[in-house]
Amino acid sequence: MGMNIEIGFYNMWLIFVASKIFIVLLMSAGSKLRGAKIVNTEDHKNIVVRRVSFLPLVAFLGISIFTPITTGALFWIGCILLFVVGTIYVLTIIAFVRSPEGLTTIGIYRVSRNPMYVAMFLSFIAFTFMIWQAEVIAGILALFITITSVFVIKWMVYEEEHFLAEKYGDAYSEYVNKTARYI
Repeated sequence: MGMNIEIGFYNMWLIFVASKIFIVLLMSAGSKLRGAKIVNTEDHKNIVVRRVSFLPLVAFLGISIFTPITTGALFWIGCILLFVVGTIYVLTIIAFVRSPEGLTTIGIYRVSRNPMYVAMFLSFIAFTFMIWQAEVIAGILALFITITSVFVIKWMVYEEEHFLAEKYGDAYSEYVNKTARYI
């Protein structure tokens, strides 16, 4: 089975870009409703972490440009996972809007301290399934990117936790003791 390297309009990039636009619009609407930006640049000061965090996204975009949309069981599993990801993002935005100041510990943040990172990882799994459905070799590459993204996400979480511990002190320590890091 040879690898399909044809760039096409009906390729996975359509789904990838649409999902990222959905997240950007959702976060923008949430920031507007909240009256403050949801993404706090203070906790993303480490430029190396910020740059490295974009590598899996750029890699998935690159693969998706060359991967045709091919329906089948893995594709539909990926679609279901993307629906779950969208739901998690909506729940995080609702929690942020309802908690306009300080540490967000309500809603989905009672279950996970990092639901957005969980959603990001699930989206990588979803795209791995969808890409694998179309092309096994590209799917293996997507799986490699997904596995390496675990380390990138973990690094991002550690950086953010350090910032939150400094900013919120005992309140954050109490939250850490009550709520799981991921799930």
